[in-house]
Amino acid sequence: MATVGTEMMNQMLNPLLQPGETYQAAGYAIMPPQYPILMYFGAIGALLGGSPRPCYIGLSGDKINYAVFGGFKNDKLMETGSINLNEITKVKINNGLGIKAVVLKLGKQKKQFSIKKKLKTIPDQERSLQVILDRLTSLSESLKQSA
Repeated sequence: MATVGTEMMNQMLNPLLQPGETYQAAGYAIMPPQYPILMYFGAIGALLGGSPRPCYIGLSGDKINYAVFGGFKNDKLMETGSINLNEITKVKINNGLGIKAVVLKLGKQKKQFSIKKKLKTIPDQERSLQVILDRLTSLSESLKQSA
C-alpha cells in the first residue's frame, strides 16, 4: 500500500499547476462518497463509489486543485479537478475533533473536503490547513459583505 505523504502528494498535485504557478499550501483531505447510499452495501458499495475518497488539495493564488486517489494499493490517481476561488458562492467551515469540514458552493454545485489537522506523514499538514482555512474564511467574509 502506498504511503500517504509529501512525495505522493507532489506527484499528484504538481501536474495540475499552470506554468509559473505554485502552491501556497497543500495537504491531505477526504472527500465524501460520490454515492453515499452505496455505503450500506459493504465492499461492493465501496468499490462503486460509496466510500469516502482520500485526496490531496493544494491552494494556489486563485484556485484549489484536488487529486483523488485510490485503487488496491491506494496509489492510483482517480480524479483531478480545480475550483476557481472566484466561482465560490458560499463557504461553510465546521469544526470537528481533529478534523475541519469545508463545504464550498459553486452555484448549484457543491464540493466538500474534510481536512485532518495533523498527519505524521505530511509534516506541513497543520500549517497548510491553517493557510487554506484562513483564505476560505476571508473569502466567506467578503461573500457575506457583498450579499
